Amino acid sequence: MPLNMPEPPGRIREEARSKLGDVARAGGGGPKLLGEVAPEDVEVSTPHQVFVLAPDDIEADGGLERAQPVGWRFLLESGGNVIAGAEVSETPERTFPPSFYRSSSVGATATAIKAARALPQLEAAGFDLRLLRIPELYQMALWLHSPHTDLLIPLAPSPIGNEGKITPPSVFFRELIAAARDYRARRVPSPGDGPRTPQPPAGRNRNPGLPGR
Repeated sequence: MPLNMPEPPGRIREEARSKLGDVARAGGGGPKLLGEVAPEDVEVSTPHQVFVLAPDDIEADGGLERAQPVGWRFLLESGGNVIAGAEVSETPERTFPPSFYRSSSVGATATAIKAARALPQLEAAGFDLRLLRIPELYQMALWLHSPHTDLLIPLAPSPIGNEGKITPPSVFFRELIAAARDYRARRVPSPGDGPRTPQPPAGRNRNPGLPGR
């Protein structure tokens, strides 16, 4: 069975397409979003819903059932190459204009999707493609969801490793709970301490690109 990519509601994809040309030409002092590729040669592809999860939920032994939908993301492709990403944020009250960006997480997503399409599990069940984001822990993962099974693929760089590899949710959250506790310890000051500024986990640079992307 194929990897399912549910279509976003309303005109979300069309609105992203309509604003792409203006944003692509507004490079400012840095590189343009699409480089030398013309906007009309770019496909707004691979829609996947974005979910976020808080460290407190992980500490409380919460799993994917606590993840909250916050919007939709697309990949921008040309000639079979992924150039950038586009994301539309949503709240119950409104849908925000799309934002466009280039980051390492976009390439990591494309690589992980390619691997996911070859999974033998897809032969037995259809999975919806989602993105799980835990911003405070600098963790992103592809989320393959079906009514009976969930699979996660951590995206590089990941504080728990396993980048690009299928990881059962039980293992994923077991590995992340230590990072969630460390985040809480850094966030909550001890009596008598001054204010603290949360810092990224120790070790290599965990920032997957633009903040929250």
